[in-house]
Amino acid sequence: MTSAVIPSVASGSSAAAPSSTPSGTGVANPSGIPVPSAMQMTYDQVVAENTRRVASNAALQLLRDAGNANVAPDKPLIPLPSSPSTGNRLQQWISAFVNLSPNSQAQGASVLEGIAGTAKNPANRPNTTSIAKTLFDSSKEIASSSGLDSTYNFGIHHFIQDLANAGEYCPLTLFSNKNTERLHREGHSLKRSKVHVNGISHHLLDLSQFESERDLDPLTWQEAFQRYLSWIADVGDAQSVKRWTTHFTTLAKDEAIRKNFRAILEFDIETRQNYALR
Repeated sequence: MTSAVIPSVASGSSAAAPSSTPSGTGVANPSGIPVPSAMQMTYDQVVAENTRRVASNAALQLLRDAGNANVAPDKPLIPLPSSPSTGNRLQQWISAFVNLSPNSQAQGASVLEGIAGTAKNPANRPNTTSIAKTLFDSSKEIASSSGLDSTYNFGIHHFIQDLANAGEYCPLTLFSNKNTERLHREGHSLKRSKVHVNGISHHLLDLSQFESERDLDPLTWQEAFQRYLSWIADVGDAQSVKRWTTHFTTLAKDEAIRKNFRAILEFDIETRQNYALR
């Protein structure tokens, strides 16, 4: 940041001071150009120097926020001397502000605007981080048609519920997107077999019409168990939902799913079969 050059108190007088002098004897700015000590500075010079320090401190804070470790400490503000009897404070500030460099003026104005905003609403502190552009705006979305054709609009087919009611095993294959659509669109033409369970006759879906769940690929397995969990949420209690959610999420997170999915799938099938046949 370009430092402002503050005029000396009197024409021809020497205002030079060492960069490290006792307090009250001299003030040095970051550029190394000495400025008059606080006791020698006029009211306007103190205001201008404080404005420069506020801008400089704000720039240092930006460096700290960016993660820089070796950042110089903030410069303390110089106490204002008694205000002169002539002119008002606004005129005095403007007079001092015009002596700053354009860059310092811009930074000083930005900082002062933030301070003014904080004074009006303390909750709104100045934020120096960049704000990401909003990428998704619901006000610009168009409502989807209620007649949108999608397998996600299909619920669990009652053929699956019939299998469960009869105590039969429900393979995960029936819960895939492809077979869910097939059940709803072709259910009337699918073959069903007569089965006797505990002396009761049931007409149940013939599972030989569907591929074996041992042939599921990882993507179809995951889409199927998501729908399976939604079914468990409808027909099971809270403990059942928790148990099977844990079962599937644990298997899906296992690193072996990338290298040995067949072992994961076999364990899943065995677990669900044992549960259904108990």
